[in-house]
Amino acid sequence: TLFPYTTLFRSMILAVFAELGSIVTLPIAQYFGYTAKQAAAIAIVGGADGPMVLFTSLRLAPELFVPIAIIAYLYLGFAYGGYPYLVRFMVPKKLMAIKPPPQKRKRDITSGEKMVFAVVTCVLLCFLLPVAAPLIFCLFFGVVVRESGVKVYINLLQGPILYLSTMFLGMLLGILCDANTIMDPKVLPLLLLGILSLLISGIGGILGGYLLYFVTGGKFNPAIGIAGVSCVPTTAKVAQKLVAKANRTAIILPEALGANISGVITTAIIAGIYCSLLAK
Repeated sequence: TLFPYTTLFRSMILAVFAELGSIVTLPIAQYFGYTAKQAAAIAIVGGADGPMVLFTSLRLAPELFVPIAIIAYLYLGFAYGGYPYLVRFMVPKKLMAIKPPPQKRKRDITSGEKMVFAVVTCVLLCFLLPVAAPLIFCLFFGVVVRESGVKVYINLLQGPILYLSTMFLGMLLGILCDANTIMDPKVLPLLLLGILSLLISGIGGILGGYLLYFVTGGKFNPAIGIAGVSCVPTTAKVAQKLVAKANRTAIILPEALGANISGVITTAIIAGIYCSLLAK
């Protein structure tokens, strides 16, 4: 191959391509009359990561927080219902049936190494993007807690805190989502722009899959590209189900999940860049 053919490198490539919607939608939203801050808050919906979208809208466009939050959580339906059609349209069955080559046995990465990576990456990104430091810290804090092996805290975060925060967020949106918000003339274009951002991100991820397909001499399944959209683990499961229908022996879920996680980190970086440049 022409470049280091590593799993991490492939995941990063797909994640970057899958941010296409978060970038392209920004000038499109400005064309429709939204300010730069509002356009950035709308464009980040293409990252398909709820916390990143909520954080960016609160920092840049709090007046649009409710409609953006509602649209952000509609992406699950779009990912399950829309992305399969997009993948089938862009990836022929012959290519979708490509089975990844057998992986060479690699050294297992210890929990300590993962924690060191999370801490170092978190510190570097917080220094580079101080405005988004709370978001970045929460992202890597979860990694550290999981790898620590302390079951009390793991169960606390995965159980009560997760379900209570989800419940209170739903109640908050229900209380704030009044008739004036729904009837606001800015809401309908916002909905369409959010869906457009998700669509462009999906297209970008698949294009990244095709890039890896050609560079690796046809050994990479381009359908994995949809997993670059950081809707964990929805898009990875979508990719695996579609590939399994074309080839029952093909298991691409590990690589798809790698692209998923890289997509989360990439979306956090894009959100941090927008907040750093525009939150003034």
